[in-house]
Amino acid sequence: MKKLLILAVLFSTTASFGQIMVLFELETHDKENMENVAENYFSAVQAVTGDDLRMSMHHKGWSSKTVYFTLWYDNMRDMLEKMERQEKMEGKIMEKISSTPSDPDMIKMFNSATNPKQTSVWEYAPELSMMQDFMSLSNEERDNFQYRRFQYVNVAMNAGSAFEERTKKAQAEDNAIGVKYNIAVFRNVFGARDADYLTILLDRNRQDYMKNFTDRMTKRRASEQWGTNSNPWDLSLYNVVQMEEVYKNLDFKIQSN
Repeated sequence: MKKLLILAVLFSTTASFGQIMVLFELETHDKENMENVAENYFSAVQAVTGDDLRMSMHHKGWSSKTVYFTLWYDNMRDMLEKMERQEKMEGKIMEKISSTPSDPDMIKMFNSATNPKQTSVWEYAPELSMMQDFMSLSNEERDNFQYRRFQYVNVAMNAGSAFEERTKKAQAEDNAIGVKYNIAVFRNVFGARDADYLTILLDRNRQDYMKNFTDRMTKRRASEQWGTNSNPWDLSLYNVVQMEEVYKNLDFKIQSN
């Protein structure tokens, strides 16, 4: 139960697609147990507070022990208001959990199998992203995009504007040669390890990602910009400090009552 309370506190600082994303990372030896415990707890939070948690669960590869949860807020004020509401109603939330029948060994297993890692808060940067095509899809069509490619980017001192201008220029040139992809870019608010930006590229699955990546590079190398310069971007001011393959868990559901 101790770790469940820790998880509750960490998630109480958290959050469709808003401006603020909270990313919680943990390791578990039993992802099914983690899913069940999280569904029970956050269903109680949503039922008691009435807040739509807008939460999803992701796996860092199927062989990894790492699990991610993403929660969305409209803005920082929305996040703080929901934090305060959840803190004030913590007693009722725990009562709701206690009133719901569950496997008595579930929490015991959770405590022994789960290790919380870190919580980070990110601000969505629409002007750096290419999500128009994705957001125009129906919810059912979006669910087909289960694959995520995370890239954590660190920039040198005062190099944020250079990274952002480079990102805009690269996307403009991609658009000019007909290269399209779905990518969301975030600025770090707090909590990330040595990362100022997070980019999340979405695709249907790993096979499609690899095919689409190859197609993109073929078009780029055939373009004038890439064709006359084998290294068109100065990357000395920023570097990718971490890259991960992540899969969305479509079976994870939070009940409202």
